[in-house]
Amino acid sequence: MAKCYLLILCIFSSFLATAQTNTESRPEIMADTILKRQMISSGRMQLHIKIARQQNEADVTDGIYDKLIDRDANMDKTALVSNAVFGKTNKTIAYIENNETDDMVKRKYLGRVIENLRIFNADINDGFIDEKYYAELFEHTYQIIRGLHNKNVTEYVKGHLGKAMYALAPLLESDNEASVVLMQGMAEEFPEVLIKRVRYISNRSAADAVVAKAAPKNPKVILNYATSTAVERDIVRRNTDPYVQSVVHIADSAIIPLKAIFFIEEIMKGKISLSEVNKITTDQDAYFKKMIEMRQEYFTTDLRKIYDRELTHEASRYVSVMNELHNASGEVRFKIVDKNSATELYYIMVYGSDDLYTSSFLGCFTRMMTRMKPKTGQEFLSSIGKDKFRTFLRLCANYNTISTFLATMKDSNRNELMRDFVTGLDRTLERDLEGATDVANSFGCITDTALMKNITDQIQINRNEAQNENNARAFKIYDILYSMLTMGNDSLTAKFGIPPITIMPFNQLTDDSGVVVQQVFFFGDKDGQGVFRSFTGGFGAPDWKVKKEAQWVKISSIRGKRIDIYCNIPFDEPDDEMSQNALQAFLDSSNISPTIIIHRGHSYHLPLTLEHVNQNHKVVILGACGAYQNLSTVLSQSEDAQIVSTKQIGAGKINGPIIRAFNDRLLAGKDIDWVQMWAQLSKQFSSGETKQLFDDYVPPYKNLGAIFLKAYRKSGMQDY
Repeated sequence: MAKCYLLILCIFSSFLATAQTNTESRPEIMADTILKRQMISSGRMQLHIKIARQQNEADVTDGIYDKLIDRDANMDKTALVSNAVFGKTNKTIAYIENNETDDMVKRKYLGRVIENLRIFNADINDGFIDEKYYAELFEHTYQIIRGLHNKNVTEYVKGHLGKAMYALAPLLESDNEASVVLMQGMAEEFPEVLIKRVRYISNRSAADAVVAKAAPKNPKVILNYATSTAVERDIVRRNTDPYVQSVVHIADSAIIPLKAIFFIEEIMKGKISLSEVNKITTDQDAYFKKMIEMRQEYFTTDLRKIYDRELTHEASRYVSVMNELHNASGEVRFKIVDKNSATELYYIMVYGSDDLYTSSFLGCFTRMMTRMKPKTGQEFLSSIGKDKFRTFLRLCANYNTISTFLATMKDSNRNELMRDFVTGLDRTLERDLEGATDVANSFGCITDTALMKNITDQIQINRNEAQNENNARAFKIYDILYSMLTMGNDSLTAKFGIPPITIMPFNQLTDDSGVVVQQVFFFGDKDGQGVFRSFTGGFGAPDWKVKKEAQWVKISSIRGKRIDIYCNIPFDEPDDEMSQNALQAFLDSSNISPTIIIHRGHSYHLPLTLEHVNQNHKVVILGACGAYQNLSTVLSQSEDAQIVSTKQIGAGKINGPIIRAFNDRLLAGKDIDWVQMWAQLSKQFSSGETKQLFDDYVPPYKNLGAIFLKAYRKSGMQDY
């Protein structure tokens, strides 16, 4: 009997071993359809139904159920998203059901597929779809599920780092190695994005990797965490990385840690001691000079971004003083820059360009020209590595000083500089469009016909070279710039598919009930409260009625077309922002969508207004000083917006008449013909101070930078 039991046990063990071997070596089933649909549990079947519903919702976005999601009749884009939503999704579902055995694992993976589709539908309904991103997202989902099943997902993650992969981080939480690789890679490429979410990274090793990778790229963020009381404090302070520990030391020992942090590279290299840093950071002028040195030292590294932000902040200190003293004598007004060198004045101008008054720029420019002698303009720019030179030349063009600057050079050097100005616009360090936008903005300001011809010829040469080299990005940039120089407005808008830039049709400003809705932002400083009283006081019988609520005022037309203007009440700060938010909440809850947004306040309030700009806004009127510099911010939130802004001083005596002329046309139900309206306003501001102020205002059809950005966006390029 014992032998019999032993025999049975051996046979069973052999069977079990064979079964385990068969399970472990079971080949992947790569079928595109589910082979045993009858094995799907009722719970999972509900998930399958949700997936089908999301696919149908995506399918009908173009008005036809045909398993094709039309993307502006572009077959390549249509194929990308259609294959992702239908082909790749169905293949992923089949893989899950055919290969996984654990019901909870299947549910987790199917839930991820549903989430992909849900996000896709939300974006396509809002009008924002990056076809390449979604193709990657659905492909990565399939490959990650395969990699987890085969226990080799890490290599795939390592080779496909990017935003789409990061979106799938929850799928990788069960694989520690893959999670760490993902977080390290993302921290290398997108540190500013990932470090802000470090508290949500449940894998401790991955979180530590993010902090260590992000620290050299953005030490200021690590410093903020190290000095905070939030959970990030402990995450940073437990880190053993030497760089992170140096940040912690600065947090604990520097007199002004927020300034000392900019010297961390020099401290790490032993070039400067913390005691020396403390001396510099307590002297504002010495600190500004040192920041310029550091910017030039680390110009080609990731740290240039944080030096850019700090220099913008420091330059504003000089600019605000010069602006505030605009009625004082030159000796008093420019005393703050008496000891600054030509290089320092240059950086004050380029980093303070958003807020510089015309006279402030001219005062700095004149002093820079004197102090850079005996160097020529070419030699001076070369001495600073041509850092920000396109911004500087654009400013010179705006303020009619470019001929003065170029006159310091030989003809050959002058031509070389202008060639450089319009060359390499696709190869900037940031891979952004700042240089191209600077060039576009200069077009309307350069009055030297010979100079403009040279610029046009060089842009054409660059365009042809890009075409010959099959450089699509460069060709698009130069094709748009060349077209702007050689085509009329109508031809330009037709070629690039951008809306007309000279006219805003009345019917595009009305809601479904035929009402034109405007939202006006006011602020609680003394000037803002005065402007609010003046603004609301300008509306009354027989054309308007004013109704006051607790947090806002509603101005409605009595005669003519129906216009509703909503203005927040500018209570003392910070209650002014609360009233803005209360008004916004009321509009949102009432399904009221303004098509016109107006900013009435100083430039330092402008970011709060810009937060509210959305795709419903068709006209954006920014009456703040230097608001012209914020075109890209507006267009990133409302790509077809027509923008009225000023390069210099935003003045109530100009803003008021512009808004009145605008509303008079709306009351009459007329399209806004900007060319005609601006011509009439020019007659009103024909001389004296008001002419100088009005000349700095830019109507939509002269917003050359905005026109360039709109055309570039319509081209389908994804890097802006």
